[in-house]
Amino acid sequence: MAEKKIIPWLDTVRVFSAFAVIVGHYASCFDGFSRFDTLRLFTLYAGNIGVFLFFVLSGYLIPPSLDRSKSLWSFYKRKLIRVVVPFTVCYFVLGFALMMCGLVQPQIADLSPFYRGAYEGGFALGKILAMFPVDVNLIKIAGLPLEWFVGEWFMGVLLWMYLIAPLLYKLAKRAPLVTFAATVLVSIGVFNAVEDLVMQRTILTGWWLFPTRIPEFFFGMLLFMHRDLIERLRPKLLPAVMIWFVAGFAASMIIYSDTPAFVLRLFPVEPRSLLMTLPASYLLFIAAEKLNDKFPHGLAKFNGFSDVSYMTMLTQHVILYVFARRFEFQDLHSVGLWIIFILVTLSIVYVSAWIKKFSDPLEKALRN
Repeated sequence: MAEKKIIPWLDTVRVFSAFAVIVGHYASCFDGFSRFDTLRLFTLYAGNIGVFLFFVLSGYLIPPSLDRSKSLWSFYKRKLIRVVVPFTVCYFVLGFALMMCGLVQPQIADLSPFYRGAYEGGFALGKILAMFPVDVNLIKIAGLPLEWFVGEWFMGVLLWMYLIAPLLYKLAKRAPLVTFAATVLVSIGVFNAVEDLVMQRTILTGWWLFPTRIPEFFFGMLLFMHRDLIERLRPKLLPAVMIWFVAGFAASMIIYSDTPAFVLRLFPVEPRSLLMTLPASYLLFIAAEKLNDKFPHGLAKFNGFSDVSYMTMLTQHVILYVFARRFEFQDLHSVGLWIIFILVTLSIVYVSAWIKKFSDPLEKALRN
């Protein structure tokens, strides 16, 4: 994983992560349709994989970002702008676009938080906060009304990660293994401590709380900071990680014969899944690097979509919700399922690139 000014394999991972999130949310559209139960079971968690990689990759990029920053304030300012501006622009553009579409089909306008705010009780504090990537779990714990729209939970978690990133970076330099073990213990402890809140529906899942996601973020930081050592040890490390992954997969198949339980052990839905997803993320990083070394020109176009990968993580929620109300998935042939998926993905990429044209100038102006 040698450092380069431009690292193509990072773009490959970005695009793959965004694509996995689209797949996962697309699978959620045919919930309850028996023809696609098995397909949904496996593809639904692809979104979890995408978000997991998103956090690992974010952590990987933190050390060079901190080293380049003149001060903590400049680091926080840059990250805040990078997260909040695209999110808020996306929220407003899509929110008002759906209201305009409502002039043709009124039921589409109902998907807009501005429409619901105007007709169903105004804009309470929770709805106003949701226009920015505030951690939705904090809003729910505070008992404020929440407006879900463009993927608030993981952006709120990411902001928390950036907030504690300087501290994690210092700890990673002084005691990397001890700190990593501590993050795993914190993740397990918080996940189990909030079980009652999950049962009461105060929060949806402990896996959406930022302390539970620190290990993957910190793991990304370690991958960057020790990339030279990891590169030297790769001939021994890579086979060991592959054996760990294969052995874990085989053990899960043997122990959890029930398919849903088997799937839950393989995908990132709780701290236990770190046993599989952390080595899987390392293997994917290696695979992305090897593929870019072998097929640089073939992957160049694919990697080009990385410019809009972050924006697609936001827009795909809304676009998929709109499509979900247009099709009766239980009547689809499998070919139709693929055709609609291609159309949805193309729409997401196109809309993301279009909204980015509004977001980029605003980001640039605020940075200067």
